[in-house]
Amino acid sequence: MTGLVNDALRYVIAWAIRLLGVVLDIRQRLRILRYAANQRRLRRKYRIHRDTPVLSYGPRVVEAIRHASAHAARHAQFALTSGSTGEPKKLLYTKRRLRKLKFTFSDMFIRACRAYGLHRTSLYVFSSFHRDSSLTSLLLNEAKLPSYFSTLQAPYRVQQHDSIRALVSQYGATAVRLWILTIANPGVLYATNPSTISSFFDELKTNWSTCSKLVNDWHSHPQRFDRAVRKIARRLDSRGSSERVRLIATSPAPVPLKHFAPAARAYICWTGGYVKPFLDRLANHLPASRYRLIPMYSMSTETVETETVFRNRLAHFLPVASGVVYEFIKAGADDDPENVLQPSQLKPGETYAMVVSDGYGLRRYQTGDLFACRHIVRGLPDLAFLRRRALEYSFAGEKVTAEQLTEVFETLREVLPDGFLTCVPSLPLHDLPHYKLVFISDSKGPFVTNLARHCDELLGALNCEYKHKRANGILGPMTFIQTGAAEFAQRFGATWETQFKFLPLYQRTWESVEPRPPIDVPHLNASHLNLSHKNTAQPIQTTSLQ
Repeated sequence: MTGLVNDALRYVIAWAIRLLGVVLDIRQRLRILRYAANQRRLRRKYRIHRDTPVLSYGPRVVEAIRHASAHAARHAQFALTSGSTGEPKKLLYTKRRLRKLKFTFSDMFIRACRAYGLHRTSLYVFSSFHRDSSLTSLLLNEAKLPSYFSTLQAPYRVQQHDSIRALVSQYGATAVRLWILTIANPGVLYATNPSTISSFFDELKTNWSTCSKLVNDWHSHPQRFDRAVRKIARRLDSRGSSERVRLIATSPAPVPLKHFAPAARAYICWTGGYVKPFLDRLANHLPASRYRLIPMYSMSTETVETETVFRNRLAHFLPVASGVVYEFIKAGADDDPENVLQPSQLKPGETYAMVVSDGYGLRRYQTGDLFACRHIVRGLPDLAFLRRRALEYSFAGEKVTAEQLTEVFETLREVLPDGFLTCVPSLPLHDLPHYKLVFISDSKGPFVTNLARHCDELLGALNCEYKHKRANGILGPMTFIQTGAAEFAQRFGATWETQFKFLPLYQRTWESVEPRPPIDVPHLNASHLNLSHKNTAQPIQTTSLQ
């Protein structure tokens, strides 16, 4: 009976969300009409002139953020970037800014529900169970159990409750996610990075007995669980949950999503940058014939870079976030004020670096993110994120780039089992500098024998300087390392769960990053990692929001 009542209320909430989508669509159209005037107003407010310098993150930007935080006083909070390509950046967030960011995600989600005609709008976010210094943790920080109606629409919000965190300690994160999904039966899944969702299904497949133990115990003896857990389960309950729990508890083999969460029909994730291998992998778990992929807008911890505009069930990404001035520099051009372009000057087919200004210490800030202008939509550029502008490394001028390695990895994956490839420069004390090919997987096999040599040859074919310096003995041969996801995250992840990003190339040497002691969280594995280019916070990785 509880599940029937909950689902009736979810139906009412879904109806209200689709109706609100009409209002938000109109609101967005009006904002786009006023876009040019708002950009002029913001340029005056932030004192941006023709000769205002373009700055990357450094002492001047840090001082500007410090000055802005002094004005925010007690409302100032700081989010750290992952530091995957250097030291973490410290960005200012106030309570007002966090509210705006949550609204940005909610606005996109509500309009998506209307655009794609989603009937079950309850949302499950693959958010972290643990708190850290990332933007995601700031967005999801809740001191108490959310309201009943909030948990009906957003069942993931119960995950910060102490009783749920205790279940994670006992059963593991994947088991708790399976339990919540089975009971709540949401209509939409979300993770900033597709690998987060993909790895969840991978773990169900490879470790079913462990992952299903919580559901099994719940099926056998629900009364033995903490009172708070039983209360949360009643809030999450949906029609048919008892039958789905029984199916999982009695199944010796993994149960597919269509059986333990049959209402799910869509998933939202980041689709830009280096994540295509993970999207392909995820498509095997969530076939397009049943599940719709809704691409996530672009966001970094620094700012919202684009917002989603839905037209004829197609997603376009326009630089129209509230309170942000957008400017661009053509790829390959210097960061000179004379090279700065306005959004109206961008041309389809060209690639541009994004420069942003806001009221939180960023003034003509070079994001280092490259976007392809795909089309012009409603007078504004439709931007697809491509890659980081300067993701490369050199010991002696060889300039190994992420693009070269991505191409090499595409070839290597043809002979590899499931796993992830990356490259890390190495500068040992008593050996030549070289690059390490890192294979992140628990698989074992003879495929590793000549993998590093093959990678060495393929990279040399693409990069003549690398080939020349290898031949002259300036660089040593590439070496192979295989490691598990947990170990790699502990070495390179500044904030291991919500902020860790999987890149094709790292700009810190293997020796400069000391292995961290194991994180005191059971069952840490690939399902806990956001293996991708950005956080979108990306949201709001962007990071994900309620």
